[in-house]
Amino acid sequence: MPRTAASEIHAKAVGREIRATRHELGLTQAQVAERLGASASYVAAVEAGRHNLTLGQIANIANAMRLGVSVSFVRPDGTPALSEGTDSPQSTAAG
Repeated sequence: MPRTAASEIHAKAVGREIRATRHELGLTQAQVAERLGASASYVAAVEAGRHNLTLGQIANIANAMRLGVSVSFVRPDGTPALSEGTDSPQSTAAG
């Protein structure tokens, strides 16, 4: 599937999140790569947003950091589509 402007933005956002989480956990790219069975340059490329990752790849990276995955959707303005503790989308239409 070709990269679009939107997928590029999302790939970079996911990469930033992976990098920030890795730093917070005190892990190096080499440590994550070893656990993942990949190269440190692959982890660097992921963190730079140069790969469109599948959900499975994201789960594998999370597992390499001994974490799970949580998915949330946001509106274009950055606000969450779901309120905390809600199982259904917020209605944006009046009535």
